[in-house]
Amino acid sequence: MDLPEFLRELPSQFEPLRPFLEANLVPYIQFQATQAQQQNIATISTSWCHDPLELWQSKIGGYPYLPKGMAYPADRQTGQLMMFLMQINCADLPTISNLNLPTQGLLQFYVGLNVCMCELSPEQHRVLYIPEVSYDTNDLITDFRFLEEPARKLEWYDDVYTLDFSTQQDVFWVAREQLDDEFEIPEALEALYEDFDEWIADYEDRCSLSAPSQGGRQNKLGGYPELHSTVEDTIEGARGHLLLELQHEFNCDDNFYFFIEDADLASRNFNRIESYFLRN
Repeated sequence: MDLPEFLRELPSQFEPLRPFLEANLVPYIQFQATQAQQQNIATISTSWCHDPLELWQSKIGGYPYLPKGMAYPADRQTGQLMMFLMQINCADLPTISNLNLPTQGLLQFYVGLNVCMCELSPEQHRVLYIPEVSYDTNDLITDFRFLEEPARKLEWYDDVYTLDFSTQQDVFWVAREQLDDEFEIPEALEALYEDFDEWIADYEDRCSLSAPSQGGRQNKLGGYPELHSTVEDTIEGARGHLLLELQHEFNCDDNFYFFIEDADLASRNFNRIESYFLRN
């Protein structure tokens, strides 16, 4: 993995900090979202959404991989169908040491979001892990017309995006300062702290506010969340580590965060995930 920009451009006065910073780099998986071309539509198209991607592909939006006989996720209290947020084919993911993600199967994220009202349903989210993938559409649900009514009513996002994954690393200076009690600069280097904190602020702002294609760090698996807007207050008290941070391409004001305990991730238990939603 390449060094992050701030380490490549580190001023000479902060060179004594380099060993500490390099020792505290956190690997994560970043994903780039590209709007799918509306050609060669593989599944049924509805007036709400046209998904040209295969049902088992990594994607944001569109139609999920849903084996026949498997119920589409609905809020257990209200019965309202949830919006399919995104899907990751785990075979597409690079491996990083600090995030014990599956190496096969599909990881799906659903949210009970009324987009126009900016309201979450009581259950808020459902995360599903499907360990075995069939590439035979005869085994899968392909008719998603039943989603048209809730999609229109709740104004679900209707664009579809392909995903490309890459490994990155960063120190996440601002987030570590605020969220990681164990992140402390060595006493011998404390004299550099104030000046370095001021110098790295512009870089951190750029990472938090820029699109991934412009050096931003949003849209990732693992790492630390970007503390723009009221993110810190929104995720206050989150248990576990960041699993997914998504700033949605359809509406970049909508941000989703999913946290999971290490033990649950290791056992492939996605039933105790905590999720948070923020609209800037």
